[in-house]
Amino acid sequence: MLESRWGRRLGPGIAATAAILAIASTTLGAPATEERTPPDCPGGSAIAEPPGAAAWYRLDPVIEAGTRIGQRLDVGRIGGTAWSLTLEPESFATGPTDGQVVVGTDDGRHSTVSVVDVGRGCATPVATTRDVIRRAVLAPDGASIYEFRVRRGDRADLGVWRRTLGEAASQRVLSPIPADPAFGITWTTDLAWSTDGTALAVISCGEVACRIRVLDTASALVRTVADPQFGGFVGLADDQVVVRGACPGLPCSLVAVDLRDGASRVLDEAAGLATLVVGADGQAVIVHEAGAEGGTLQVVTLDGVAVGAFGAPDGLRPISRLEGSGADVPPGWLVLAPDGQLPSIPGPDVRAQRLADGQTNRLDEVLP
Repeated sequence: MLESRWGRRLGPGIAATAAILAIASTTLGAPATEERTPPDCPGGSAIAEPPGAAAWYRLDPVIEAGTRIGQRLDVGRIGGTAWSLTLEPESFATGPTDGQVVVGTDDGRHSTVSVVDVGRGCATPVATTRDVIRRAVLAPDGASIYEFRVRRGDRADLGVWRRTLGEAASQRVLSPIPADPAFGITWTTDLAWSTDGTALAVISCGEVACRIRVLDTASALVRTVADPQFGGFVGLADDQVVVRGACPGLPCSLVAVDLRDGASRVLDEAAGLATLVVGADGQAVIVHEAGAEGGTLQVVTLDGVAVGAFGAPDGLRPISRLEGSGADVPPGWLVLAPDGQLPSIPGPDVRAQRLADGQTNRLDEVLP
């Protein structure tokens, strides 16, 4: 199946940043962060030390005369220093995972992927290919990355590949998704981990509806959710995939699909923004807005049981890691930000909310 040139997920690049001129971002208010290219981390091509700080990131397109000419990545330590990178138009960022952000870029000839250690302010190059790497995520154990690739000439799907950090070789672990007229052209493909880190969701979306393949990384078992009634991915936990209905906007239904038997359960008929959160007790729950306007947040288990409700601070909404920003927080906490996106520099307008009682704090106040 072809992935449309116009529907690409775009993001950052490390190797080419020194050659790109600084240009204004479309973000409201120019970020007051230093622009710099992080040096290589000690230890060469493998990540030699554990990450040292909780991190956040935000990715924004850079527009000039109506054309995307680059992207700007802002990264930082929660409660600490921050910096920015100006990147190629075709690029991406994912994470953070224990203080590390995966960054990929394509210069028209090669794709390069690096892992930025935000706490140490350095980057580790981990992959360069002639194919286009459109998305990559760091494995929860920090030992490998998983890449979604397309062929450079015609953007045909090449599947998902695994690469051990520090090794040049890679192996395809998931074949290209077959064409299906019920879903149309694949506009975007995302990668997301289950809450326990044992399964990788590969989310292939057409204009509205999505297909989700779940790869068990130990057994190589693949299970698929492919129903044109289902749209965007919300989360994966306990052998259940939480998705939205195939809606063009919000509010929209939230549905849990059991991978074991394919049974589905409606969690809410008309929810606003939603995210999957692991509670302090280790149980995965869905937190969603009651309706599209925000203000009231509902907490529901994957079995459809309502277990809480609380108000969100004025103007703040839950963020999703598939929407261009993310932050490390401990279990039991939810990140809230204006319009569900971290600002270029998270400040007092970003809060962490505790699921147990709805208490809100600054991000740096909830870190262990």
